[in-house]
Amino acid sequence: MKKIDPFYALQAGWVRYKNNAGMYTAFTIVWFIATLLITTVASGMGGMFALLGERLVALLMAIVLGAGTIFLTMGFSHVARKDELGSGVEFGDFFTALSVNQKQLLGVVVITSILSQLGTFFMPEGFAALSTSQFDFSNLDELQMMVEDIQEVYMDNMGIIMLVALIQIVFGVGFMFSAYRASLEGEGPIEALKWSFPRAWNNFFRIFVLALMMGIIAIILGVLTLFIGFLVIIPWMILVQFEMYDQICDKPEGLDPVVEQFDYDN
Repeated sequence: MKKIDPFYALQAGWVRYKNNAGMYTAFTIVWFIATLLITTVASGMGGMFALLGERLVALLMAIVLGAGTIFLTMGFSHVARKDELGSGVEFGDFFTALSVNQKQLLGVVVITSILSQLGTFFMPEGFAALSTSQFDFSNLDELQMMVEDIQEVYMDNMGIIMLVALIQIVFGVGFMFSAYRASLEGEGPIEALKWSFPRAWNNFFRIFVLALMMGIIAIILGVLTLFIGFLVIIPWMILVQFEMYDQICDKPEGLDPVVEQFDYDN
């Protein structure tokens, strides 16, 4: 299986961003606002569907949030792939995921959301409610009680929490490229998941190193630019992840997974 080059991915992600910096930055603003709205809607569903139970509500919220954000996030990849093929790109191309291979991508979102929430069904009743409860942080006594309650719950359920964390890591890493496979290539949800899992885990250490580098860069640049720099950092990091997928996928004839240099600046 093909290997990811972390350092090249960072460089390639930056070049992809720089090639259409204005459009990527403008769409990042749209993406950020839309993500906030989707998150608000998903959070509000907790009260609307409370009768379904906290676990089913959490699953429903995960699907809504996951679908809303991934369809927008995949827009970066569709533009990057079109640019890579030498085609002219337009701002409307960022919404391509909403018009092609929607069922495949939605299927991936539903399956991965179910798997990501699988661990919550092992959690004790009321655990989710405790972690999302609203507290008056100006009240020191109430804050202390909150910390003690959470600490007690965590200590009493340490084994289950570790199991849930392990499930999240296994599926989170394994299926990280499935959305790209479904949306860009049109593969069915199961095929996309099966394609992603071995390739992602075969590159686990490289993905970990790249994630660490991305995190350090994001923190340093974010602080230095008073967080305004995230308008550049966010699309860059999303394009880095696309580049990771691009390196391990089977490219169309005439396009190499990793090229020696980019010719975008022509």
